[in-house]
Amino acid sequence: MPLFLWRLLGFTSVGIGIINAFIPLMPTTVFLLVGAWALGKGSPEWRAKLLAHPRFGRALRDWEDGRRVSARGKRLAALGMAIGWGLLVLWRGLTLPAILVGLLLAAIASWLWRRPEPRTSDD
Repeated sequence: MPLFLWRLLGFTSVGIGIINAFIPLMPTTVFLLVGAWALGKGSPEWRAKLLAHPRFGRALRDWEDGRRVSARGKRLAALGMAIGWGLLVLWRGLTLPAILVGLLLAAIASWLWRRPEPRTSDD
């Protein structure tokens, strides 16, 4: 894939992630992870800036270091999924699609909680 497409994917993902940081219940980190991955292929200097970011860099570096997720990140993600599913049920009712979405979100939360937590400085 040409460099400009990697950059386009990277900057678009980072942009969506930044926008989502200001919208409750919208995922941020997953878009930043995709952005870091794509920028690693299309613009390593921008990827380095993203990994050094004071707010988001730590979570991105932890993910690269063994797919690690902080306990706080796990709690916030699970809470966001639960609130989002609750809003869906309030809006559409407890329908089969809502139940299926709930099962999918529960599976994602279960997978997320099985991720190791970041290493401490004394590890």
